[in-house]
Order: sequence, then C-alpha cells, then structure tokens
Amino acid sequence: MSGGTIGAEQGTLTVMVGGDPALLDRVRPVLAAFGKKIVHCGDVGAGDALKAVNNALLAVHVWSTGEGLAALEKLGVKADVALEVINASSGRSNASMNLFPERVLTRAFPRTFRLALLDKDIGIAAGVARDQKVPAPLLQLAADLFRIAHNALGEEADHVEAVKLVEQWAGVRIGETR
Repeated sequence: MSGGTIGAEQGTLTVMVGGDPALLDRVRPVLAAFGKKIVHCGDVGAGDALKAVNNALLAVHVWSTGEGLAALEKLGVKADVALEVINASSGRSNASMNLFPERVLTRAFPRTFRLALLDKDIGIAAGVARDQKVPAPLLQLAADLFRIAHNALGEEADHVEAVKLVEQWAGVRIGETR
C-alpha cells in the first residue's frame, strides 16, 4: 500500500497486489474499504516489489532534493525561491512540491512514515534489482544513505527527517537563508 496515514484515514490508499487475479477480484471489496486504486501487479511478490521500488524513488527524491537545496542555500539562494522554480520545472517531485515546503521549511516533521520503514523498503528494492541482475548503483547508494540516516536518527524519526543528515553534512539548515 502507498498513501501514508492520511490516505489510510481517508480510504484513498493505492494497493499493489500480486497473485491470482481471480482471488484479487474476490477480495477487491475488502481492499476498496481503504484503497482507492487497486492494481494487480503480477505474480505473488510483485506488489511488494513495486511498493519497495516506489518507496526507493521517494527516498532518492527526498535525499537529492535535500542535497540540491543545501548547495543552493550555501550559495545564498532561498529554499522557497528554489522550490518555486523547481516545482514549475522538470525537477519537481512529491518531495519538492509537498514534503519540503510542508515539513523541511517549517521544521514540522509529523510521524507519517517512519524512516525505519523506508530504510527497510529501499533495502528490499535494492535486493530486487540484485536478484534480477539489474545494475542499480543509485538504489544501492540510496539504501546505504538511508541506513546511515536511520542509524543516526533512530527508530521513531520520520522519513523526511533524513534531510537533517544532509544538512549536518553540508553545514547548513535548509530554509535559513531569508
């Protein structure tokens, strides 16, 4: 599933399912109670793999947005200005459009998806790539970086708080340039 705590509360989750399509048809009414979009992804395990890859992409977006904004911050570019341009351009993502304005710039880090769970999912995604003999150095690097962030920030940290490690390493706090 994807969509976080808000999606679960509102019944708008995306549910990725692997296995027998006929069985999915039988359980679809139950899944529809919390899932707005229910997608058959293939054989058993395909839904889990797709969820893991989706979350690995989220991680890459969070980390790379943090790195880019940290560099721009040090250059003197305000994070809100940078995000205005990025979000009107080809570099936009959910991280730049929602997570950074709502959480990083405000320093509000609600616990909607634990960093520990994202760390687990990225490891699964990197493992899927390895098992399929697909070179995936970026997924592996993301897995390594988020494992480091998880270890540094602890079990209760929200996934977006990984940017705190980016800031620490860069010696800057995103959103401080005013």
